[in-house]
Amino acid sequence: MRSVGGVISEISFKFFIQFLFYTFLFTTFNVVVLSIFVAEHRKNSGYLEVQWLVALALCGLFFFFSLGMLASSLHLAWLNISTIESLTRHTKVWTLAILIPRPKDFHESQANRDNPIPVVIYPSTVMPSSSSSSSGTAPPREFAILSTEPGENPFDIGTPLENLKEIMGYSLFDWLLPIKPSPCADHSRQESAYRFGPVVQRLKRKAGLESF
Repeated sequence: MRSVGGVISEISFKFFIQFLFYTFLFTTFNVVVLSIFVAEHRKNSGYLEVQWLVALALCGLFFFFSLGMLASSLHLAWLNISTIESLTRHTKVWTLAILIPRPKDFHESQANRDNPIPVVIYPSTVMPSSSSSSSGTAPPREFAILSTEPGENPFDIGTPLENLKEIMGYSLFDWLLPIKPSPCADHSRQESAYRFGPVVQRLKRKAGLESF
């Protein structure tokens, strides 16, 4: 969309919400001022002009449109989900690959389990390491495959306010000014591109991953 210079994504969702918020304030101001003007005009002249009623109706249309879009966007940020994810959020099952810090200890703990947790290795073949010498190799990493219950959101931080902070930022200036990108756009975490919530912590405890 033109308001944020492209498709609404994790990078621009914050700016889109800010655009909707200020649009909502602007349309609210227009509706209030125009309503007062129309009421005063009718009081002084004794009749209503059609063009002012049409202008007021258009202002009201944009007011309700911006309010609806703002409420819908805040609801998604409140839950920390995308529009597509919201369509199946009550039934969706997430399958996650969780990094195993100490694979040897993890495999030893799995030896006595009736249902061992599936594990994948990435990369499946040893690839050259860019940080080592040309003859050196980077060891593959192992990941435990965990699944959520239907309707659980692994990226729900735990409280609506914390979810909003992941989108809008951690200070009042971040919320009001379209300067800094969203914290969720920072993919520097080693564990995941996005911050995990209590659901993943519970899955890790259940799988015995928190002890490694």
